[in-house]
Amino acid sequence: MVAQIVVVFILLLACVLQGWPLAWGLAVGWVVFACGAQQAIGWRQVLAVSWQGLRTAWVVVRTLTLIGALIGAWMASGTIATIVALTFRLVTPSTFVVMTFVICAVVSTIIGTSFGTLSVVGVPLMIVARSGRIDLEVVAGAIIAGIYVGDRCSPLSSSASLVAAVTGTHLSQNVRQMLKTGWLPLGLAVIGYAGLSWRSPLAHLQANLLTALAHDFVLAWWQLLPAAIVIGLAILRRPISESILMSLVVTMLLGHFGQHTPWSTLLWAMLAGFHPAGAHPVAGGGISSMLTAISVVLVSCALAGVLNATSTIQGLEQRMQRQKLTPQRRFWLTGVVALVTAGFGCNQSVAVILTNTLMRPQYGQERQALASDIENTAIVLAPLIPWNIAVFVPTTVLGVSFAGYWPYALFLYLVPLCNWLLAKKPRRQAAP
Repeated sequence: MVAQIVVVFILLLACVLQGWPLAWGLAVGWVVFACGAQQAIGWRQVLAVSWQGLRTAWVVVRTLTLIGALIGAWMASGTIATIVALTFRLVTPSTFVVMTFVICAVVSTIIGTSFGTLSVVGVPLMIVARSGRIDLEVVAGAIIAGIYVGDRCSPLSSSASLVAAVTGTHLSQNVRQMLKTGWLPLGLAVIGYAGLSWRSPLAHLQANLLTALAHDFVLAWWQLLPAAIVIGLAILRRPISESILMSLVVTMLLGHFGQHTPWSTLLWAMLAGFHPAGAHPVAGGGISSMLTAISVVLVSCALAGVLNATSTIQGLEQRMQRQKLTPQRRFWLTGVVALVTAGFGCNQSVAVILTNTLMRPQYGQERQALASDIENTAIVLAPLIPWNIAVFVPTTVLGVSFAGYWPYALFLYLVPLCNWLLAKKPRRQAAP
């Protein structure tokens, strides 16, 4: 099994480095593990567990489809253009990178969803970046790091709720612990992005971009209603798919009756993206832009189904029970386990569940410490795995490569690093 894991990891890294489709590498990985698993459970069971894994992918596939349709509709209806125009009033060329991180961090903390934040402010900020001749990988690093601030510490975050559920802790206590352990990496990240802002400022904020947007779109306050719906329903803790559907309906109505965009143009933008004639800053989106990400989700979930059906997890859990480590080494091991599970689970949820399962024997009754360490590893390390949904979707939407973005995702590195360094002293167990 170890040899299979090494082979598949090498294959996936080769896909990233060579620019090959990740779905191909994952498909080969499925074949490798399926061939090994069929010797123990047979091909019929291998196909059954793979199908079960595919069924679990439905929620993610539905969300990705809706996000693609929403971004395309927002492009065609003028919502993205209005947010871009508003962004021009909030940033300056010398503070653009740090403000990008701060804006994404604040919005993600308010609404508790990384993909929602990506749609609401991430895409408009990238449009501004493209117009200002700045290093797009730096901006992408700030955006992706910012959208995961809320995933870790927002009381509305589904990831934070999952951690509380699997560890048997209280969400409110976890949030307080995340604020306590997060202020240092957050402060260091702001300082780092301030330095990157000074080193890589926007060349300029194009006034003619605003002129072009005002010429092509109706820039009015009511164009912000679709984004406000996503934020408002997220605050009310409604499912992200529900908020996107509601926003999509309002977007179509505003686009047709307020923007005077034909129904056919809006529907086509939902399917194939908004692509006006000529070089236009507001373009892209659509369900078609998500097809590659959807293929990765489907294959990775089938692979996760095969892995869950083998005895690999049980064997690793028994091996963990024989290890007794100091808090610092324990945190380091939790980070390694989180990286491996995020790599093979291909999403944050699998990484959280498997990390909790494997590391629980090390923590015993220290449930609060376990929850804190999972938040500070699995949640922020998943976006550092190239084929993980947590990063594959944002890089697809923003139009950047993993190799270009990852050196600038400062917050995602600083959280585990700072907490590893501060794990030298044993933590007091909080009352459950």
